[in-house]
Amino acid sequence: DLLTLDVDHLVVVTHGFTAGLLVAAWIGMPVASAGHVAFPVPSGSITTLREDGFFHNRAVVTVGDVAHLVGVSGS
Repeated sequence: DLLTLDVDHLVVVTHGFTAGLLVAAWIGMPVASAGHVAFPVPSGSITTLREDGFFHNRAVVTVGDVAHLVGVSGS
């Protein structure tokens, strides 16, 4: 399980609708409800999820950010 790793940063690459399922799991959404929401993200985008080191609250900081692609040919 990725969440049991003792690391400061973790990069997870997803494809298609899987990013939405990852966000749903991150916020603790019940699996039965996850099929009723969407977190659409553009290709090559970055979604930032953060867990507070003290209370272990989970935050969705950015969804589908493409700022790193500005100026890249084709964007």
